Amino acid sequence: MPACNYFGYSGLDSKRGASLNRTAVSLLLALFLLAASSARSHSTSSVLRIYADENSDVHIVLDHGHETLVPHRQDQTGIEDAKIAADGRTAGWLVLYPNPANDARTKFDDISGSLVIWRGGRIIRTFDTRPTYWSWAFVRQGDQVAYHGGPLHEGPFSHCELRDVKTGRLLASWDGDLKNPDRPEWTKPLDH
Repeated sequence: MPACNYFGYSGLDSKRGASLNRTAVSLLLALFLLAASSARSHSTSSVLRIYADENSDVHIVLDHGHETLVPHRQDQTGIEDAKIAADGRTAGWLVLYPNPANDARTKFDDISGSLVIWRGGRIIRTFDTRPTYWSWAFVRQGDQVAYHGGPLHEGPFSHCELRDVKTGRLLASWDGDLKNPDRPEWTKPLDH
């Protein structure tokens, strides 16, 4: 008795079964390639726009029409200073929180307490500072960020840091006047 008859299949049934198996394998392979392509599309798609809705959730609109939603953080009141890096795939924004010292001496209702960096469909790094960020910029196509943070009262001297996006490592820091033409090159996109 042939092996295929042992399981109750005739020779005709085994040929049809083999054809069905090839079809199933082809369908599974096509689904796998489609899923892999979709996952890759987040990492290769260009960011067109970043905005926050009335709930402070962040929307990232990609060039192929897909929109990614990043839920708001606890106590988040909004975002500001959203930017797209020169690589076109990396986005960032400052997260606004209620000003804990909201009184007549301060002119801010909200403060920028976190810098969020997004790439490939997910947040890849968050930098927190106290009490606020004044300005920030992408450096080296989005592989690094430079920022100016400090107290709520503006002064002539600024504390600036340059950080690696992938690791979060501090690459350089500088304290000085941002109007000084001799300041480090990575601080030049920053302002008061």
